[in-house]
Amino acid sequence: MFWCLKIPLHDGLIVELSRTINELLRKVVTADDLGRYVREVYSYPLKTSQVSEPPDVVASDSSRVIKKLSLATVYAIQAVSANISLRESKSCKFVIKCTSGYYIPTLSEVIPEELVIRITQLLSRVLEVDSVLEVIDSAEVALFDGSLISFLWGYSSRPLPKGFRSTGYSNFSNLRDVWYEIFRKITEIVKLVKPLFIAKTLRRSYYIDILLSEETPKEIKSEVNDLILINMLRRFGKLPKQPYILQPVYITTDKLPKPLNSLNINLSPLIPMTVTYVAFNHSTQPYQVSIPGVWGVDELVDIISSIYTYSHTGYPDPLRVVHSKSKLSTEEFKYVLYKLGLNSIPTGRELLGEFL
Repeated sequence: MFWCLKIPLHDGLIVELSRTINELLRKVVTADDLGRYVREVYSYPLKTSQVSEPPDVVASDSSRVIKKLSLATVYAIQAVSANISLRESKSCKFVIKCTSGYYIPTLSEVIPEELVIRITQLLSRVLEVDSVLEVIDSAEVALFDGSLISFLWGYSSRPLPKGFRSTGYSNFSNLRDVWYEIFRKITEIVKLVKPLFIAKTLRRSYYIDILLSEETPKEIKSEVNDLILINMLRRFGKLPKQPYILQPVYITTDKLPKPLNSLNINLSPLIPMTVTYVAFNHSTQPYQVSIPGVWGVDELVDIISSIYTYSHTGYPDPLRVVHSKSKLSTEEFKYVLYKLGLNSIPTGRELLGEFL
């Protein structure tokens, strides 16, 4: 069946994928059986009636592509930030930041492939915060794609590989330098606007102990996450139909993942941070929102309600815009490499019909 669609999946792989999907679906159904353990959580409605003009908003996102050749790994990163206003002028200002580079394995140094990915992830965050600072102007709110923890992830004293090169960012000698650049610039942003870090996917769960009672077996707690439980509450009709946020939780340094919880670094004013879930539209899944600092419920409702005008569809439109404008496709990347002459560099896959 899949061969006729020109999808080269063998029957054996289809069987394994079926098992995987069935197991995921069972986890969702199993969560429905947790009713006796689940506790209701307080929710607070957003202010959806526009009393004053919506604030000017800055949004940022980035995209990266990595291509492995036989003698090197080439990468490209593109970040886009936009200052969007719904005032009379309805203006929109964009800033684009880009970098590219390569990694060449050397005789004296062999590194895992994951390290190259990790470095490019950090560099993409540098480009995002850099571009936000350039376009911030009179904005009151900054929107980032991803959790605050995802921006602070990757601290390490490990030196950058000797064979690693990046255009425009050659002043970093180790991962810690890159991390400090991100941390320093988010700290600058916090002084200028209210930054909201909105995560589409979960990196960490914070509501397990709130949503599950103390009698819940440990093996059950280890099998679920925030969204599984929140979606269960939605299906049971225990969450509002109108836009809302959940009771916030406050994350202090000791609750951070390693090594962030043990760094000899003053993480304020980013930590402690406030975490909640927001549903701009009852038909879409809630998104995890993290904000540096400690914010009370009323303040939190005001901040998130201020961007409701941008978020009727369930997700903030400014983030949707910068996501589409920053998106890099692998095929486009390969085409540009070809036009720039990289077809003369062997990939090791020529005999398979793959030249880039």
